[in-house]
Parts: sequence; structure tokens; C-alpha cells
Amino acid sequence: MQLRIATKQMEDKIKKIAKEIKENPSKLIPECRGNCSKCYFKKIEKKIKKISDEKFLRRMSKKKRFVSAIAVTIMLNEQKIPYVAFIKAGDENIYYAKRGKVKDEILAGLQNWDKPNIRLLAYEEIARKNKIFLFSLPDKLICSKDIPSEFIDFISKKFGCEEGISIKWKEKEIKVCNDFNSLKKIKEYFYYPPFENEVEIKMEDKFINCKNKCKECYIKDIKIDDGKYREGVISDREFIENSKREILTRIGEKKIFMIGDDCYGDNVDAFIKKINPKEWEKEEIEKILKEEKKATIISSPSSAKLLEKYGISTQKLKEEYEKEEKEKIIKSLPEIEEKEIANFIDSIARAYKLYGKEGLLKEIRAKKMNVKEKAISYAFIFSLDIKSEEWKYGKMEKDFGVHLSKYAKSLMNAEGENYKKILEEFVREVG
Repeated sequence: MQLRIATKQMEDKIKKIAKEIKENPSKLIPECRGNCSKCYFKKIEKKIKKISDEKFLRRMSKKKRFVSAIAVTIMLNEQKIPYVAFIKAGDENIYYAKRGKVKDEILAGLQNWDKPNIRLLAYEEIARKNKIFLFSLPDKLICSKDIPSEFIDFISKKFGCEEGISIKWKEKEIKVCNDFNSLKKIKEYFYYPPFENEVEIKMEDKFINCKNKCKECYIKDIKIDDGKYREGVISDREFIENSKREILTRIGEKKIFMIGDDCYGDNVDAFIKKINPKEWEKEEIEKILKEEKKATIISSPSSAKLLEKYGISTQKLKEEYEKEEKEKIIKSLPEIEEKEIANFIDSIARAYKLYGKEGLLKEIRAKKMNVKEKAISYAFIFSLDIKSEEWKYGKMEKDFGVHLSKYAKSLMNAEGENYKKILEEFVREVG
């Protein structure tokens, strides 16, 4: 216990609770459930009802028991409170006015009766000595051998989540996922010593979404060490994250595929479909996944992330792929006879096939052309709708080029013998 000067707010709060207790001291008596013939609180209920008598009130205020704590608390309503004491309960300072011979915990609990978790401080000694169980709700206390359903409802609303850690207690279940330790907080709202042995802590496997039906699930049967969580050392979220890491570490020895929280089991095709690799990545990824003996886990559906995990550059794969594709294009095109116009047309068409519009423009810009060749060049430019180059051509070159554009367009899409046939038609049309 420590002392400090009471603020006006502290004084007003304590007096307000003292006044409420004076007006209705019976609310301090827990509601008994089941067989209450021997309930300790039944024995003191008559004394509490007599506390409205001034003489009885003064006499009781000089004693040490629970009823005495009620008496000195009621008397605070008419007293000045220059100082308050405080004790630590978890991370919270509990302020109260120290009076008489009563234990500090009882005074602190009664004078903070508006806080269901703090008020239990006033009752724990009684509960321990008389072997009774207490459950604290916002508006009352319940004395019961069984867990009241409204208590579970209250706790669920206060701390519950839709999914997370499953706290199972005698067939009743609460799911939590807070930034603090909900188990530790929940225990502040009841006195029930068997709780530690009865409660089951289970990490829900819903954080892993099964995207594939597996003959054997490696995730569901993994047991997580909940020691630190039970001790209140780590928060709900820390326990959840620790559990995820532990599960992923353990399944890391199995050949499964995961993207974030989605598990594809051993379905390599579904995994590849999800990461949607580029053409130049497919072969390397298929090779990796075939040879990998352990789990393949990436944070998001990205083929680049998977390749990066194995130290492979997707840019390098792209360059190699494009080089091979260009070689295929060249091999697919026939050899052209040494004819000037044919070679001129072929060089532009090949440049497009290998390097696209930029390659085509580069090839055209590098040439010194006569009128006929300019018309051929314009045929390609017109068919590709490259308007930025039109200013370089005269009316006659454009007119002839428009006429030739159908051959240019066909040639750029042709391969093999068809390419040779269209090229010959193109040459004949040029004349």
C-alpha cells in the first residue's frame, strides 16, 4: 500500500460509490445459485441489512471483517478524503480511502465496486476460506458451483473474437484474439481455483485455409505449447503468431505448398495456377517444385517471390526465354533469295518479329531509301498505325504504301512457307 493526495475526481468517485452502497447495501450480497443453505453470505446478509442503523454502523466500523469494510465505506460519504491509498492489481493502480482496521484488499474492492474485476478483491478471502466460487458481472456477483451462462456471455462479449485462440471451459467456449492476454484478464472476473486444471487452450487451425482435400492433414494434429500463454507472459496475438510459426516449422519437413495462410496440400497444379507464372518462369518453377522434398511456403501468390526464394532471377529467365523465342522465329522463316526488294522487305518484317515496333522503326530509320522503298516502309508503318512517323512521307509514298499495307500486315504474322509466299506476292505488287 502507498499513499497519495486525493484529486477531486478520486474523492467524488469514492463518495459516489459509498452513497450507492448506503442506499442499497444488499447489492453487495452475491446471488446464490443451487444449494445455498450453507452459503457464507446468507449468514452475513442480516448484518448488512441492519447497517442502516447508525449505532450498528459505528460499532461495525471499528471491527475487521467484511461487514466492517461496508460500514467504513458507507461513512466515507460524509467524510473529507484528503489522501488515498493505492495497490497494484495487474497493470492497474487501484485507489481507495484507507479507514479502520479492515484489510486493504477488501476496502479497495468495495470502493471500486463499479469495476467487476476489481470488486472481487473484497470477496476473495471469504471465497477461499469458505470454498465457494464467485463470478463477477457488471451489475452483480454470482455464487455458484457451476459456471453461470450469463457470465460466459458477458466474458465473450467483453473479450471474444470470431476466431483465434479457443478457451474451452467445461463445454463452454470463448474465442479470443486481443493485443493483451485475454486468459489473464478473464481470470480477474471470477474466483474458481479448479479453473487452471479444467480449462483447455487450443489454437484454432482456421488461420490456415485448406484449398485442397488431402488424404492426411499435417496441420490439425499439431499440439502447441501453451505454457507461456497460461502464465500470462504473452498476448493473444503473440500466442497466435508463435503458434503459426511453430506449425509452419513443423510442417516444413512435409512436401506441401502454401501461399500466405492458404494451404494447397500436395496439389502442385493448383499451386502453380495460383501463382500464375509467366511463360519464361514456368519451366524453372515446375523443375523446382518437382525436386523440392520439403514444404514450399511463400507470403503471397507471386511466381517472382518463389523464384527469389530459390535465388533465381526472373529477369534473367525472361532474357533467356526471349532469346530462345527469337531463335525459333528466325528458324521458322525461310531463306530469301538475293533480291534487293525482297531483302529490303524481309529485313523490316524480321525486325518486327524479333523486336516489335521499336525494332521495326530502328531498322527503317537506319536505311537510305528511294521512293519505292519509302512506300514499302510506309506500308508497315500504316499497318501498325504508327502516326508519329507519317510526316516523313510524301503523298505518293503514302498512297502506294496504303495499297501495300495488306501485304505488310500479313507478312508480319506469317511463318514458314506461307511467309515466303506472301513475301513473293509483296515483291510482285511492288513491281
